[in-house]
Amino acid sequence: MISDRLRVASQFLKGYHYLADCGTDHALLPIYAIEKGFIKKAIASDNKHHPLLSAKKNINDHRLYGEIKTALADGLSYLNLENDVDVVTVLGMGGSLIVEILSKAYLYNVKRMVLQPNSQSKEVRKYLEDHKWEIVDEVFLKENDKYYQIIVCEQGKMTLSELEREFGPVILEQKSDIFKERIQLMIDQLSVAIKQTNNNKTLEKLNQRILFLKEAIK
Repeated sequence: MISDRLRVASQFLKGYHYLADCGTDHALLPIYAIEKGFIKKAIASDNKHHPLLSAKKNINDHRLYGEIKTALADGLSYLNLENDVDVVTVLGMGGSLIVEILSKAYLYNVKRMVLQPNSQSKEVRKYLEDHKWEIVDEVFLKENDKYYQIIVCEQGKMTLSELEREFGPVILEQKSDIFKERIQLMIDQLSVAIKQTNNNKTLEKLNQRILFLKEAIK
């Protein structure tokens, strides 16, 4: 059973041909995307042997061994000039790890990336901004009481504000109810912290952060 998070991410693969799913989750995403006709073929990769065994079993169970290859590899190290991968997914990792993976990868043939950092999304957007990738869509969603940001980017240029780097230009434009809920929760937590400190420097930082967050949902 595919999660809402993976289902949403899969929608951004439509019209592409060859997917590289880095850190694959049991190959669920490539299986779903191929069965829905979003893509034609895929590589499901992981840097650990055991998760790949699970991925291979799922691929065989769905009789997609001709369409989906598996790769035991660090990050996207298997991408190269001869490779015709045109879309990449890196989902469910920390932002700094995603940046590390992208910085070491051969991405010149890649037309689109779908990224979902579990943390440090600001680092990911800063990397994209600095390396000629443009955010074309984003989704802010909630699953099992956790909040996720999905970032969709293509080769291009963009300049982001501090607010956009942290929360995303499209997410800020859409201002969904789930996003507002998350920001309000952060504001409430900071408001509690304000009541528990007497340190002037800490109070100033907390108040500045609250103003910054309020800017995101106004």
